[in-house]
Amino acid sequence: MRYVLRADASLLIGAGHVMRSSAIAEELILRGEEVIFIGVISELPWVEERIRSLGFFGIYDNPNSFKSNPASDVLIIDSYEIPLDDSFIAEENWFHVISIVDELTPNYLSTLRIHPGLDSNWTGNSKSPILAGPKFIPLRSSLLSITSDNPPVDRKLKIVVVAGGTDPYNLVQKIAEVLSLFSESFNAYLFSNSLSIKALDSRFKHFKTGSNLDEVSKDADLVLTTSSSSSLEFIARGLCVGVACAVENQKQYYESLSQLKIAAKIGFRSQTLGWQLDMEKIRELVTIPDFREKLTKNASGLIDFHGASRIVDAITAL
Repeated sequence: MRYVLRADASLLIGAGHVMRSSAIAEELILRGEEVIFIGVISELPWVEERIRSLGFFGIYDNPNSFKSNPASDVLIIDSYEIPLDDSFIAEENWFHVISIVDELTPNYLSTLRIHPGLDSNWTGNSKSPILAGPKFIPLRSSLLSITSDNPPVDRKLKIVVVAGGTDPYNLVQKIAEVLSLFSESFNAYLFSNSLSIKALDSRFKHFKTGSNLDEVSKDADLVLTTSSSSSLEFIARGLCVGVACAVENQKQYYESLSQLKIAAKIGFRSQTLGWQLDMEKIRELVTIPDFREKLTKNASGLIDFHGASRIVDAITAL
């Protein structure tokens, strides 16, 4: 069998489609399978570097440059933008079609669907078989190698602020502005490629989003981020997380993470009013260690690092 991953990433659509589906591709490659990547990655060099370093048998930025074999090729698609009538994804071109889905995913004809969410009973708008819930959240294997020594007792609170891979709605700056109003002593690491990030005071350091995020965040006391797939990575790593909802497809995580009491809601973006951040909830996260500890304790063990392996087991068993 040959496996073909189809996903795109850009500043506009974000990195989530490529990052979560590439974890599945990574597991297939580790098992010695032949895997192809097809997609456009624009203005996100760290995402492009990940794809080029995984060991794909081939990488194409134009689907028309690739000829599928319907007798042996399995398509793994993760997209909101690819039309249902796109000839590339036509059922007759593939031995199987695997789609990674959530509420906004088009109803692609699929042999199997993967819903990497927190609701194990989620079914969506299709009758195709589905794997859903925390056991089927694919995470990058590189996260397993990130270890942290116990920080000194007298260390300042370490806060990491990041809004997915692209920060298109300038969330990082808005959170930093809230944090700057607090008198507490802390170190805040702001990860954003936005050009509008402004200097605040000596407690803040600005970095461009990239591979260094994993290393800097490994011993963070608090991560403030969007309720996207990256928030699940931080939770799986045992970090305390506050989440904001930026767009429609983040609403399910935003609500579920709060209902399960494994992350705290810190606000949402209104299309008319912009960011509506909960200053008092952010203050609680910053000033109350017991609150942070309770969230991480609730999340312990919920998301493990075997999701990609379980998904690949199911795909290869088809």
